[in-house]
Amino acid sequence: MPNVFDQSDIRFIYPDNWKISETQLDTKHCKSISLENESSTQWTVFIFPGSENLQQLVEETIRAMHMEYDDHEESEPYRQMAGEFELIGSRMYFNFMDFILCITATAIEKDGYSYLFVAEAEDREFEENESVFGAMAFSLLAPKSLEQN
Repeated sequence: MPNVFDQSDIRFIYPDNWKISETQLDTKHCKSISLENESSTQWTVFIFPGSENLQQLVEETIRAMHMEYDDHEESEPYRQMAGEFELIGSRMYFNFMDFILCITATAIEKDGYSYLFVAEAEDREFEENESVFGAMAFSLLAPKSLEQN
């Protein structure tokens, strides 16, 4: 059975083998929720009230990742479907220890909010979890689908 996150008017489902690792829900500028699974694959959503420059949000995330990880391999445009929603952003690859990390930053505006999704995993694990990232984003963006279950 999947778990349901339901706090501060934010509701989405996530797999039962994932856990909430951090929440910041009491700010006016941006709310965020971070999750991770047992293999340290991470997914974070940042929710901004109103309209934000989505490209700028993605670019700021790219700059932050470059500051955190020194050995950058490449960046490329990235699109992910979350149900009927198209998330647009960038995919980055970094060398970290003996691993290649894949990090995506995607954004969408919906119903008066701007959403930035950041997913991070070892390259092979990213591919295995890509559909999970999309499903969590979809359940957040389409809350009516949760009410039917």
